[in-house]
Parts: sequence; structure tokens; C-alpha cells
Amino acid sequence: MSIHYHPYTLYSRGSLNAVSRRRDFHGALIKVDDVGIGCLHPWPEFGDPPIEEQLELLREGGTTKVIERALHMAAVDGEARRRGESLFANLEVPPCHYSWDQNQPSPPQIKRVIEEGWQAIKTKGWANVGEVLRWMDSFASKDTTGSIRLRVDFNSCLEPYQFRNFMEWMSPRVRERLDYVEDPFPYDAAQWAETQATCGVRLALDKQLRGAVEGFDIAVLKPGRREWRDLVSDLPEYTRVVMTSAMDHAIGQSFAAYEAAMAWGTLGDRLDLCGLCTEHLFAQDDFFGRMRSKGGRLEVDREGTGLGFDAVLKKLRWERV
Repeated sequence: MSIHYHPYTLYSRGSLNAVSRRRDFHGALIKVDDVGIGCLHPWPEFGDPPIEEQLELLREGGTTKVIERALHMAAVDGEARRRGESLFANLEVPPCHYSWDQNQPSPPQIKRVIEEGWQAIKTKGWANVGEVLRWMDSFASKDTTGSIRLRVDFNSCLEPYQFRNFMEWMSPRVRERLDYVEDPFPYDAAQWAETQATCGVRLALDKQLRGAVEGFDIAVLKPGRREWRDLVSDLPEYTRVVMTSAMDHAIGQSFAAYEAAMAWGTLGDRLDLCGLCTEHLFAQDDFFGRMRSKGGRLEVDREGTGLGFDAVLKKLRWERV
């Protein structure tokens, strides 16, 4: 197996979550046997070795969960490219929430969400829950539809008492729009179950999901990071599923969209609004320029083979691992 790579850097306007302050994100595309394309996009904040170490491990025949998923992505993509087919042929990408960018002005985003008919937004949360609530209440006051659901992800940055404060201080109009809270504090099955019952809130679990079955109503799965089929098979049937990108390269985002489309066919109504529309969180490049989202629908590159982007990929310079 021959592997080549192309390093890349994505740029955001500011912090993308509660545990990262970075604005530049380093990764690499890989090309396996001169055909299949995968995406190596580590998040050191969540325990991944940085991209330099990932490439060195790949060179030495080692592996990580990021490497495993990138090689799997390249295998799936490569099979379709060899057939000369798009992976998205006859597939529909499921509807998504709008990933709010706290680094951009709110008015144009509010206008877009309302005019395009997005059903829900998801914002990052941070340790100052009073500020988070003020922002959420401000959004609710400007939601002229009265029906846009609110989702918030704290990336486990809170203590349980801070989350109780968050729920107790919440205004009625935010409470009636609240869909779920993701990773409010580090997962503990009993503590999460008690929190759901006493606070009357739906919790969504992303971090520490493997092997977990209690204390949450929604499982958040990132196909670029985990094999969703294995995780779903271990979950109770009443658990709803949200598929998201890993806030990575357009290749990784497209692979998440492909897997979400496959999951939709398997899970049906059990699949909730997903989180695949993340291209606007980064500075546009030749890849992101071929993707767009409108009203909760992600438009992927269906013109090429595999995951698409054929013309852009041909222009890249590749180095042997």
C-alpha cells in the first residue's frame, strides 16, 4: 500500500469550542494507492497526537483512531473513484442544525437562519453560564418564527453546580426552545440521569460515548472519528442519534455527510437533525468553495467521483509518507 499526503491548514475567525483557543487547524489529506482520499484531522485538545506525530506514526506503520478512520475513508472513497461513481449518487444528506459562529456578528446569522428556514441552531457554551444564557435569550427574542430550537454544547467544561445554575437561571422563552444540552459536564451515568430528571432537560453525549447506555437521550456521533454502526448497535433503541462533522477539512465533512446519509437509510426517524453544515466556520478555500448549506441542507460536490473535488485534488502536490 502506497500512501502520499498533502498538508493543509484551516483558519477560523476565533475559538470554535470551549476547550480550544486556536484559530489555525493543521491536518493532512492522504492518498492511498494513488486513488482513495482520506482526511487526517487531529484535535490535540481532545487527546489526539498532533499532525506531525500522526504522519510519523503512519510512516512507521503505527496507528491511532484518527489514522484508522482516515484509511477507512480513503478505502471507501477509492472504491467509488475506481468505479467512476460519486458516493452521493442516489443518496440524500439528512437535514441539519445551523452551527452558530460566535466569531461572526449575530444579525446576519439570525437573518439567514430565519429567512432560509433552519429548524435549529447549535452554539458552543462556555464556563460563564450567565453570558451563555444572555446570548440565548437575545437570540430567542429575535426569533420571529418562535419555533427555532436551541442546542448548546459545553464540551464538558462545567461543574455540575454550574449546570444547575444554567438551568435554574434560564428564561421561559429559552426553556421552551431548548432542544438539548451536549456534554454539560464529564459523563457519569447516575449523575446525568439524575440531572435529566431533576432539571427536565434532554442531555446529549459525545465525549465518553463508547460503552455508555444511560443518562442521556441523544448520542452524538462523528463518522470521521468513530464507526457509527458499532456505537449504535450498543445503544438502547429509544436513544436518538445526531451525526456531525468533526469540524475538519471539506473531505472529512463530506465523508461525515455520506455516512449520515447511509445512517438515515438505516435509522430512519431515529436520526435527529444532524450537524454537518460546518463549512462556514472556516475561511473559504477551493474545497469549501464547492460546498454550501441552505436551510439545513448541505450541498456536497456531486459532480466528481468518490467524495468529489476531482479538479481540486488534481492540482495538489503530494509527498510520499
